[in-house]
Amino acid sequence: MGRRFPPGKPKCRFCLTHHLDPSNEQRHSDTELSLLHVVHLFVESSTYYGAVAKGAAAARLLATNRFDPAVDECQLIYDFDEEPAAQVTDNWPTLSPALRVASKRGEEVLAVARERMTWGSTTRSATEHATYLYDESGSAIQNKAHLSTLLESAGDGGWLVPAIALQRSPVETRSESREHRVPMKRSLQCWECDRETTHRFSAFEESPDDAWSEQPIWECDLCGSPCFGPDPRASQ
Repeated sequence: MGRRFPPGKPKCRFCLTHHLDPSNEQRHSDTELSLLHVVHLFVESSTYYGAVAKGAAAARLLATNRFDPAVDECQLIYDFDEEPAAQVTDNWPTLSPALRVASKRGEEVLAVARERMTWGSTTRSATEHATYLYDESGSAIQNKAHLSTLLESAGDGGWLVPAIALQRSPVETRSESREHRVPMKRSLQCWECDRETTHRFSAFEESPDDAWSEQPIWECDLCGSPCFGPDPRASQ
């Protein structure tokens, strides 16, 4: 469980960085994006461009509302300036910017997604992540009954809008090895949100006060508030 920062203590480097200048660029200066895998956003629309627009909204919700903590960013194939790399396209029959589910290619893509899904799974690690379908709210379609309901409701107006799901990982410096990487996410109590939320490990406290020096600092994914939490190295 996360602990509040002690009252009356001077702000550490973490607080000054994240609360005086909370720009995304500075907040993620020590991380990099890596490909998780391709996902498909199931939306309902009467037109191609309407489907793309709804897909873009669903992608934003998936990345910002933290429905799936494994996904930090989500970029539509439609927004690519060039053809995606082979490692992205090879595992799918096609990655058209938007496909009607009722079309031949749409049926083929949906069949592949269904086959790869681990239905009912709540696993969120990058290595075991097997969620490929999300609805308009950015929520994972985790059971077959949910998908059947969406398909029946949309009829011929159902579309699949493909996107690449990206995950942030710490940048490895020359002095670091792969063996010394630490887990980046954990569920902790957020005092601002007043509930347990996903937190991301940020740094170790550099306060001159020996009582707090080297305490692990975690940041809430929803509100950005910092707290002290467990040492991520303890699980290694």
